[in-house]
Amino acid sequence: MKQYNLSEIMKKAHQLYKNARAKYPTFSDALKRSWKSAKFNVQVTESIKAIDAEKEVQKAKEQEAQEQAQIRSILFNAELEAQRVKREAEAKVERMRAEIAARKAGITYAEYQNRLSQSMGYGCSSYCGD
Repeated sequence: MKQYNLSEIMKKAHQLYKNARAKYPTFSDALKRSWKSAKFNVQVTESIKAIDAEKEVQKAKEQEAQEQAQIRSILFNAELEAQRVKREAEAKVERMRAEIAARKAGITYAEYQNRLSQSMGYGCSSYCGD
């Protein structure tokens, strides 16, 4: 049950009756208007509270979405960094394998690279620098 301030309602009814006799010729009319006004004020207050609660819920959802986006961003960046490290490690392993193959062949790594380039049709790998 809603609580109304009866004192305020009666004060308003007396003011309406006293100051607006043309609009409210009887005290009954003024009291009805005062009650209507009090009920409307309670309804407006409840609506404002409901709207504020909805705004808070929406704000919390937006905050949650922003935090989730930050988490996804961190995970994405970590995954990119892991892929970069993996590529670097694979390149290092490939170079080590090539160095091992060059040692087994009894030549330097540079000579091994030259032979590979020539066998693939790239020439002698002497860059002229344009």
